[in-house]
Amino acid sequence: MNQSVDRRELWFKAMAGLAGGVIGWIPIEIVSHGHRLGEPQSLWLFIAGTAGEAILGAMIGGLILAAEGKSLELTPQMKRRFWRGFIICLVLAAIASLISNYVFTALLAMGGFTGGSGGSIGDVIVARTVAWTLVGLMLGIGVGLASLSLQNIVKGALGGAIGGFAGGILFDLISEMTQTGLVSRLLGFAGIGLAIGLFIGLVQELTKMAWVTVEAGRLRGRQFRLEGATAMIGRAEENTVGLFGDPGVQPRHAVIERKGNSYTLKNLAVAQGTKVNGNRIETAALHDGDRIGISNYEIVFHERAGARPERVAIPGVRPAVPAGYQAEATGPAIAPSSSAASPPGRNAPISVGAYLMGSDGQRHVIKNGAVTRLGRALDNDVVINHASVSRHHAQIEGNGRGYRVRDLGSQNGTFIDGNLVNDAAVADGAMMKFGDAVLTFHSQGPRGEPAV
Repeated sequence: MNQSVDRRELWFKAMAGLAGGVIGWIPIEIVSHGHRLGEPQSLWLFIAGTAGEAILGAMIGGLILAAEGKSLELTPQMKRRFWRGFIICLVLAAIASLISNYVFTALLAMGGFTGGSGGSIGDVIVARTVAWTLVGLMLGIGVGLASLSLQNIVKGALGGAIGGFAGGILFDLISEMTQTGLVSRLLGFAGIGLAIGLFIGLVQELTKMAWVTVEAGRLRGRQFRLEGATAMIGRAEENTVGLFGDPGVQPRHAVIERKGNSYTLKNLAVAQGTKVNGNRIETAALHDGDRIGISNYEIVFHERAGARPERVAIPGVRPAVPAGYQAEATGPAIAPSSSAASPPGRNAPISVGAYLMGSDGQRHVIKNGAVTRLGRALDNDVVINHASVSRHHAQIEGNGRGYRVRDLGSQNGTFIDGNLVNDAAVADGAMMKFGDAVLTFHSQGPRGEPAV
């Protein structure tokens, strides 16, 4: 499965839908127990049946929406999501029940099924599948409406229709295998709920444009979709990206704003601040792979390929890069240390000491007489944004007589000219490899070109 798909999201929504189907089965079973398909219904039975199906849909929709938090903790926000989803889906499920029952009866009649006899199991499956596809469609719309996102209405409708279609096919097949209405209804409604939850989640995941993944901190491994015009980041429960359990994170620490296909991160914390690729920022444009540092949390911004128009490279012209940010390159993205930047407003030639050069021609200064630490974490002197690089991968130390590189217990190793090393001298022109990130070491830069 695509690595961008949040499996935790799918699991929670599928299980929530299944639980909703099981709970919603109870009132339907009370009403329908002892009655056969196609027999005449009294007014009371019709009303009770419609109410039971509305409760079934409300439970499925309410629990799927409550599962948005991807946590079993019963929070006030989860309760609000559940009741919002329950009420909206209750209304839509009642409407869907009336329409689907009419369609179901009409299709059975077309197949010759009347008074509990005639027709074939194939006719019943077709009629049931069409009817439950309509129910799933309405429930998906309800989940989208309850999430307060216009985009989710379309996604929910598509996912719900697919889930209802799958559940409708399963219902009568299970009935044929078990030869009992009670078991088939229980398994059928549970399967319908599971399918609706799974496919609503799957459609939302496969169509998301941007998201963030927590790589360090209490919620490591958690993923958050970025939908709508703004996505708040902070410790408060109502935030889109809730970073809990860290006192250094403010209730509303930062916000990601979307304009068209572009995303911008704005810092809202006065004292603690927000970092992008190791640099403290107030406002910064975000690109795929950028690493956001908030207190002890480190989250990575992801953008689906093709989400924004590709930049056109003009031969001989280097793209402009905002002050304090790394240039985009075909190799691993490396955030420059503050010591490597030219002083603002000064273009005078300066002498550059030892540095590492990336495939994009960008230089990253190595300290002389001190330790320069390299790795994926934002607190390194040189931040290498590459999955194969450990958080604290290696260090280079200059002592006036030369430079040595020392591996810091990295997972994928440190190499000099293809040779794996733990602690070794490094000479001018050596090709250094940290995991899969390749850089060239230069012991002294040319005079007249600033370090970048």
